[in-house]
Amino acid sequence: MQLDPDEGVDGLLDPSGDDTIVTATNRVGRRVPNLVVAGIDESEILAYAPAMVCDRVHWDTVDDFDARALIPDLGMPAYTRQWSDGQHRVWVPEGSGYDAREVIREWCLAHDVEAVNIRVEAKVPFRDLDAIPGTLLPDLIAAAVDWLYPRLYAIRRKIVADLDLIDDQDVRSMMYLFVSDHADRYDAGREGRNGTLNFLAFMIGKLRTWPQDAARNAYGRGVVSDRQTLSRAADVIAATEQRPATEEELAGALRTSVTDLRKREQAISTLSGMRNYQSLVSGSSDGDQLDLVQVASDVDVEFDATTHDRNAQLTRSIMAAVNNPESGGRRAQDPLALAAVYLSFWEDLSRPEVARELDVLPKTAAAAVTRVLDSVAATGLQ
Repeated sequence: MQLDPDEGVDGLLDPSGDDTIVTATNRVGRRVPNLVVAGIDESEILAYAPAMVCDRVHWDTVDDFDARALIPDLGMPAYTRQWSDGQHRVWVPEGSGYDAREVIREWCLAHDVEAVNIRVEAKVPFRDLDAIPGTLLPDLIAAAVDWLYPRLYAIRRKIVADLDLIDDQDVRSMMYLFVSDHADRYDAGREGRNGTLNFLAFMIGKLRTWPQDAARNAYGRGVVSDRQTLSRAADVIAATEQRPATEEELAGALRTSVTDLRKREQAISTLSGMRNYQSLVSGSSDGDQLDLVQVASDVDVEFDATTHDRNAQLTRSIMAAVNNPESGGRRAQDPLALAAVYLSFWEDLSRPEVARELDVLPKTAAAAVTRVLDSVAATGLQ
């Protein structure tokens, strides 16, 4: 199904109406309707929270944290709102983002809050949805999901196919959270070739990339990006050379070595657990198809396979070491330990460099790595 986020949706409305439009891709479509909740049009509901242009500061913390605690100490107008991903976000007046970041950094240090990866996005649209009275906001979001859910079957199926442990009955609640997360950035003043963008058309545009974004959040941006890069490279070589891609060509697409390519494939297979996983190197999960890959004669396959298996065991041990199922926080994994180990051993950074990257004290970074190494050593892997 083809969706055009800017202009409308083809075939989703009753064609008997007079709301025909020509989309940005020159297709004939129908304008999506304005939502009405309790007899109130969406424009009146959202008028309680007028659109602004702000700078957004967002970050993560090692322990649970409520960003509302620091708002009074920022020294500038500020808003905060929790998204379902658990990150902390603060919106401040346009041009104040980097000043706010430094205040937040100092505040966290003074209050023993370990803040990770504090970053700024400038000039983003924002609505203070807390200003909408009563239940109008949740009712508006529910009405949007009621309209979108039955019409976006292809997107729903891709979510279920790409994300392990997600079933059909989970998708509706996930869509509600997605719409709720993105409602604060809806810009009612955005103009397209067919007029002003309404709330449903905006959400359709966001939902087009929902499966890819969800996969990146679940499995890591690098994993998904590697899969897409290798898939494109394999398609290009198959089309131009009329043969399967060699390992060297696929490694070249990632600007890496054949050995590293195999490590990345194993990491994807072991860590992502994608329900529809297929081998990146072989192009198939079927053992009968492994001969599709051409291996250069100077590659020591036996050595690589042995090293490959050991690396997989080591990866599983590291993931077990940073996993804490008894954690009372938002997540079972320790994000600081995982990031510190990755930067130390996959990016070859020193402890001070790791500390600078994660914006923590060197001793904190060193302690995180030591915790993981001690746990791995206990498994007998050296």
